Amino acid sequence: MGRQLARENSAEGDIVIPVPESGTPAAVGFAEESGIHFAHGFVKNAYVGRTFIQPSQTLRQLGIRLKLNALESVIRGKRIIVVDDSIVRGNTQRAVVRMLREAGAAEVHVKISSPPVRWPCFYGIDFASRAELIANGAAVAEISKSIGADSLAYISEDGMIAATQQPRERLCTACFTGQYPIELPADDRLGKNLLEHLDPADKTGANGCDPGPDSEFEAVLTDADKKERV
Repeated sequence: MGRQLARENSAEGDIVIPVPESGTPAAVGFAEESGIHFAHGFVKNAYVGRTFIQPSQTLRQLGIRLKLNALESVIRGKRIIVVDDSIVRGNTQRAVVRMLREAGAAEVHVKISSPPVRWPCFYGIDFASRAELIANGAAVAEISKSIGADSLAYISEDGMIAATQQPRERLCTACFTGQYPIELPADDRLGKNLLEHLDPADKTGANGCDPGPDSEFEAVLTDADKKERV
């Protein structure tokens, strides 16, 4: 997918870096296909899990700041091509672009090895409504501006499917196309726990834990983080 992404979206840059670890395979392919040097521009805290599945915006933003640290010695003065596997809400990419600029990047170009995510997933993935998805109703240029990048490019749907070397009918593309492999119930029953057989009235998470309030974490967020939630 990284190689196909590079074929579809030529770019000039000094280094290709991944958003670890989800963007690493595609970043390697992008670098090999484009001939641009691959480098590691972030150090990842291995003890922070997937931030986009946290139960609140505050915890997601806190998790991103704890998870990644930009390497200024690698980044300063460089035109950066940063590769990730997807954009869901945009929180990670927005924070990544800001950290790269703070580390002295001359330019930041974001490349995504999947098409825009415009539809919810009801198979246990924690984004339940279209309103939460940054690509819902927004053009690529608008998303690029929202995350603060100099440019943004996605792989095409056909290119992604071709890269898997599998027939389209074997793949679920619902979050990209809105075409679900099973019939969905009425809108008032839709949600991330649709197929998990959980009681909608149960306020605990899928692991049985009450996420509780997150006001105690507010002090850790910067003013820029808090503005992003408005």
